[in-house]
Amino acid sequence: MIGSKKVLSTVVGAVAVAALLAGCAAQSAPATEKAAVGETGGVDWSKLEPVQLTVSSIFAPGATSTNLIEDWMDAVTKATEGVVTFDYYPTGTLHPATEALSAMSSDLTDVTFVSNGYFPDQLPVSNWDDIVVQHALQDFGYPDTNIAGIGQQVMHYEGKSATLTEMRKAGFVPLIPMLSGPAALTCAKEFHSPADLKGRQVRVANAIAQGENESLGMTGVFTPSNEQYEGLQRGVINCAVNAATTVLSGGLLEVSPWVSFLNTAPSSGANWVISTGAWDSLAPEIQTALRDARYAAMERFAKDTLATYNEISAAAEKAGGGIIDPAELNPVVKKWWAKQADPATLAPKSVSSPAAEIKRTNAIADTWRSFSVDTLKVKVDQPDITKSLDAGSGVVKDWSAWTDALKEGLGKQ
Repeated sequence: MIGSKKVLSTVVGAVAVAALLAGCAAQSAPATEKAAVGETGGVDWSKLEPVQLTVSSIFAPGATSTNLIEDWMDAVTKATEGVVTFDYYPTGTLHPATEALSAMSSDLTDVTFVSNGYFPDQLPVSNWDDIVVQHALQDFGYPDTNIAGIGQQVMHYEGKSATLTEMRKAGFVPLIPMLSGPAALTCAKEFHSPADLKGRQVRVANAIAQGENESLGMTGVFTPSNEQYEGLQRGVINCAVNAATTVLSGGLLEVSPWVSFLNTAPSSGANWVISTGAWDSLAPEIQTALRDARYAAMERFAKDTLATYNEISAAAEKAGGGIIDPAELNPVVKKWWAKQADPATLAPKSVSSPAAEIKRTNAIADTWRSFSVDTLKVKVDQPDITKSLDAGSGVVKDWSAWTDALKEGLGKQ
């Protein structure tokens, strides 16, 4: 709640993460505070009233998502010369992830994490939009999902999009997307081909992951995250599909040390957001500061994500397994995707032009893919994926060029 400091014994002081996308500002109501322009043309922050935003996070200390939000908070406070500060509640101390929307509507929090998949009834357009994005990015693979894919998601939430209208009506505006991929397929026993995987039980988290992995001959099982370690240990399931960070934090390599990163769809529809009430109440200068503070935090997020994949590579070998090249698996998954229904046929009735939404998404994805390959010289579809994994964030030689592309709105439509 703006301007109100909540009392909680575990409150952590101001710290930092990403910023509102330019397109979000275009959809927000005009702030009432007069412009505060200094003598040199910059912002005279002394003319603006102090603002405190409540930030709630479900993530653990040190996680890439935690670093992202904390970096952004620090950057905002510094950029506004202390005018904007934060009342920060980490590790789910304020509310669970499934109560993010009600937490904002009740003014319990101003900034929080929203995963569209938790709210299918409130966000039908956004959940459909996630499928469109997954179609666009499903063959980016490693490492480019975490380079071009992140860039695509940032621009996706700028400009015009049916999902932005729905999000505003649901009570929030997206601040910064969190995307990573591909997911890690870990198995208790070694594998190289669909024949090796045939008949195995694989833990999956959603229908798309189920389809991708069942195309390889496995049977998808929706096992809760906190039950999969024991399931793998006891042989109830033979493999599991998870985000790279989950593999490490859950100790899954101890019971499934054979790992492959296929060209599968990334997670999508995950954003740090701000409530519409909080956003609309902010002066234009502060809205701009929130947007502009995101870039360095996002660069670190991308680097941290790639470093996590690098860590898995070494940890898998230490656990007695290793990295499996997906060369024999990717063509099968690609065929599965080719058979999927056109997303336009799945669009909710409230989407006036599904074809236009899909065209825009694909165009942004193509622009970022070309930039990654042609300008950043990221090597994709390598015969030996271990070279990219070993390089970590070094797969990009000039991160400043990537960050500048975000600032300049590469691919924005």
